[in-house]
Amino acid sequence: MKVLGISGSPVKRGTHYLLEEALQAANNQGVETDIIHLADYNLEDCQGCNHCLQKKECILEDDLEELSQNVIEADGLLIASPSYFGTVTAILKNFMDRSRCLKMDAHTLKNTLLGALATSGLNHGGAQSTIETIHRFGLLHGMIIVGPTGQAQTESNLVIGTAEIEDGWRQIKDDHKAINLAKNLGQRLVLLGNEILN
Repeated sequence: MKVLGISGSPVKRGTHYLLEEALQAANNQGVETDIIHLADYNLEDCQGCNHCLQKKECILEDDLEELSQNVIEADGLLIASPSYFGTVTAILKNFMDRSRCLKMDAHTLKNTLLGALATSGLNHGGAQSTIETIHRFGLLHGMIIVGPTGQAQTESNLVIGTAEIEDGWRQIKDDHKAINLAKNLGQRLVLLGNEILN
């Protein structure tokens, strides 16, 4: 089994750390993991030409083919984004838009496991709707959505790291609840993947 992390953050800070924690937990279960930072790739904006609708491929010449191959080879995806005005970053949304050719090709990503992680500055800074955007992307591709299952009475069912605390600010790496949920998500993705693949 292979689990691929996709970071939609333009910088390698809090969101990157949370994603790494989830990937490390998956790796500790004995599976191969890798991480992609979309900011390191050249992805042009979708032109709305509908070429992918007919030919099942994109006519733009950039790094999409390399990214697509990495995604296709993964059994599970962990996609992370900071909240930008209550949704995913522009670079992640562009990747989602450009993945249309994979959907048009008989839902290439169907049955891939998908877990989502998000960060925000404020406790109610739009991270939940950011995760919902990632989930919706997965559902449109026919993926299987996976969430964490921590303590039902005290932990969220979404992996959300926040910088806001009662008397100031913290780094995401100091949000221990979010880190534990990220680890739980990575472990659960592998557990479900092994059940499906075996």
